[in-house]
Amino acid sequence: MVKVVVQSDQPKGGECELEWLLAQTRRIHDLAVDGEWEKVVALESERQSLIDKYFSQQVEHDAPQIAVRYIEKILELDKKVIAMGVEAQVALGSALGDLQRGRQATQAYQKIGS
Repeated sequence: MVKVVVQSDQPKGGECELEWLLAQTRRIHDLAVDGEWEKVVALESERQSLIDKYFSQQVEHDAPQIAVRYIEKILELDKKVIAMGVEAQVALGSALGDLQRGRQATQAYQKIGS
């Protein structure tokens, strides 16, 4: 079980919420860089509910172009995390394949030795 501490003082209101979502996205990115995939999944689940909540309401921004920049940065970091996830999945698949081939080789060797 992975415990992820999430700040309970989530900001309220347009840009503040986007700042908080960007901070959480950066944290997810940093965890992905460190290979902490269980923590990434736990934090992403919490972040996704906040994203759903944010975009389900009408929020007014004093400067919409700033909101757009936050959202673009969040999407940019998400793409990087997804790419790292794909790389990690491929590496894991390769390692599992190597393990399977090693097990098959050991079984074949044991049959010959019997």
